[in-house]
Amino acid sequence: MHPKITPEMKLGMKEFEKTMFMLNVAPNKNNLDRFALQGDLIPAPLDELAWFLPAYLSNDFNLFFIFAPNINNQWAISCSQVQIKDGNQIMAMSETVSTGIGLNAVNELSPSSAIELIAYLKTLEVNGLGYFDEHIGKNQK
Repeated sequence: MHPKITPEMKLGMKEFEKTMFMLNVAPNKNNLDRFALQGDLIPAPLDELAWFLPAYLSNDFNLFFIFAPNINNQWAISCSQVQIKDGNQIMAMSETVSTGIGLNAVNELSPSSAIELIAYLKTLEVNGLGYFDEHIGKNQK
């Protein structure tokens, strides 16, 4: 019997780009601590509905997780490349892309950081907050 190949095992592969991390629970001001990254980073409001969380920060590439109902009105974690000035001022954000595209981009720069982000998402999965979906994004850009 062969072990099941899960989406996150495809990190770095082109086929991983269609993978989305779907949420079973929408973040809100009362449950943000359940979405904490590294124990103390919690999502912050992006607008009246969506939330953002810095996922990977470096001198030349910054990736944020975006928590929003952006896949067929279902809550998911997508990714946005962010330009930051003076260490903390957000100057621009790209259109969101799939979780897989964002994690593959981080993997190109820092495989260990990409693995840490996968571990974060796996923790959300184990806690019943979401799951990896390889199929929902196939018709998305």
